[in-house]
Amino acid sequence: MKRLFALALIPATVLASDCVLQDRTVSRSAVTISERSRITPEVVPSVNNGKKCMVTFRVRIGADWHSAHGEYEWAGDRPREEACAVAVTRAESEVRERVGKLQTVNEKTMICSDRPDLDALRSTNPGTVAELHQFRPHPDFPREFWHNGAPCRYFLDSAYVRSDVRTFQGVICKIHDSKWVVVDKW
Repeated sequence: MKRLFALALIPATVLASDCVLQDRTVSRSAVTISERSRITPEVVPSVNNGKKCMVTFRVRIGADWHSAHGEYEWAGDRPREEACAVAVTRAESEVRERVGKLQTVNEKTMICSDRPDLDALRSTNPGTVAELHQFRPHPDFPREFWHNGAPCRYFLDSAYVRSDVRTFQGVICKIHDSKWVVVDKW
């Protein structure tokens, strides 16, 4: 009985017609600052009539101590404590980046479906016949209209033209039950 069940699953996976590969890359830093020495801030005039806060201190990561330096320029209209806090954050980020070992995780997932309603149209030139759900409806003209005695709709289609993605507009008209034909595209 177990073998029959396993054989019944194989055809379902082979018949899947539409697959999408999802790719996700995440970087994680394994650096934790466990201690900071006394932070020494220095506020000096900057080149464009503002102010600059420069901070220096040392941080302990694991058993080792590392020097940290950070700067932040501002117009001088905010309190110096706020500006120096930004400089401290920048200094800590720089130390983490310099000292830390980045761990990169890459995850790829293949999702397949054999649902016929997910059929994607490869090209939509005049004369192309397809189901209504395969066309992308035009957001500005969503309503159906009549042309030469047939119900019609506007649609959008994106395609590569040289190295650019270009969006085209078009008109589709119903030819029978659930089939529509591309009448015009510009």
